[in-house]
Amino acid sequence: MTNELDPWGGHASTYDRVFAPLTGTVARSLFTLCEARLGPDAQILDVACGSGALLRPALSWAERQQAAGGAPFVVGADFSGGMVAVSQRNLGRLHPSTRFRCETQDGQALTYADASFDAVFSCFGIFLFADRLAGWREAARVLRPGGVFATSTWFPPDRNPMFQAQFGPVFEALPERVKAQHQQKGPPGWLRVADAEPLRAEVTAAGFDEVCVHPFHTTLALASVDDAWQAMRDNPGAGGMIQACDDQERKAVYAALRKGLAPYATPSGAVLLEARCHLLTARRAPA
Repeated sequence: MTNELDPWGGHASTYDRVFAPLTGTVARSLFTLCEARLGPDAQILDVACGSGALLRPALSWAERQQAAGGAPFVVGADFSGGMVAVSQRNLGRLHPSTRFRCETQDGQALTYADASFDAVFSCFGIFLFADRLAGWREAARVLRPGGVFATSTWFPPDRNPMFQAQFGPVFEALPERVKAQHQQKGPPGWLRVADAEPLRAEVTAAGFDEVCVHPFHTTLALASVDDAWQAMRDNPGAGGMIQACDDQERKAVYAALRKGLAPYATPSGAVLLEARCHLLTARRAPA
């Protein structure tokens, strides 16, 4: 159910159930890429933490450091209070004694002081911001010089089988009036950094160096086509197109999705989709 005051919060439970397994796989790999650069007392920030995909490996790492005498601290931040609540509930139970907090913050205008953190992560977060450049700059500002930065972004739809399998049949089945409304809005801003070189250039310009972009491929397992439908329908971004349909139109879109996902279905009814993204790592440039 959409919450007009906190649309991503209204989507948090569905996101955590359906997509957290995928984002969790990517997030663990993103954190692993940077783990060797973190000291035992590292102060870590996860921007746009969502339901806690990146926080999970970060807190497991922090727990090990703490047991060995270190004093790390992990902070999760998201503009959606609903997402923050899910992260706090999930991770507070798993890591009750680890130094950790999760709070509502606008990643485009963080309230933290300059050079507050040793590492900043954002797994599928900053690249979606309305002011993406402000997000990169804020991540750089709150990092200490030499601090670690890491983020992930999707490949463009034409080179991302997961997007093609889900959104291709859905878009084709939409009524013309809804397609026209969607096209009037223009392409989403994240497509500007869907390729490695534009992404690298933006992050470098924001104050980072040693920027490396790595391609990453994995597979998303969905329990059923209905899970895929619910996740798409309730999503505050793409779901707007589906919500703009009337009941009969939505039934036609749902039928098209079922047909489109049939080749990816297993005998149990689960759906396997290949997902492709970029993993970016960098350092805060010296002052």
